[in-house]
Amino acid sequence: MSQENVDRLREAVEAINRRDIDGALNLSHPDIEWQTLDSFPDAGTYHGPEGVRSFFQTWLDTFKGFRLHLEKCEAVDNNRVLARFRVSGEGVESGVEVESPQFFQLLEYRDGLMIRTRMFQTEAEALEAAGLKE
Repeated sequence: MSQENVDRLREAVEAINRRDIDGALNLSHPDIEWQTLDSFPDAGTYHGPEGVRSFFQTWLDTFKGFRLHLEKCEAVDNNRVLARFRVSGEGVESGVEVESPQFFQLLEYRDGLMIRTRMFQTEAEALEAAGLKE
């Protein structure tokens, strides 16, 4: 199941980059829980497809050309994936190009669907949360 989860994550990222939030949410469990970095302006934990849709819609509305850059993606075990991302885009209001520093996500899958996602600033934090050492 581990490689299938990696493939599902890649498919979800591609959907978001096409601005197809529903396509990405179709790969998510109805009970999805999405926890962001505390440093995000919209920091928090989002629940269910509507919560996750709201999170992504805010980013898509704020940044023209919003793009997720999946830089690394590997299975931790049969149900979890560790990924390294950056995001980029151009501020709709300012026109300023923005690129985030890298951040990490630990994603958990149930029945082939993403059910829990937690964001971390460092790979060491993500590995510790996964019960692994860097």
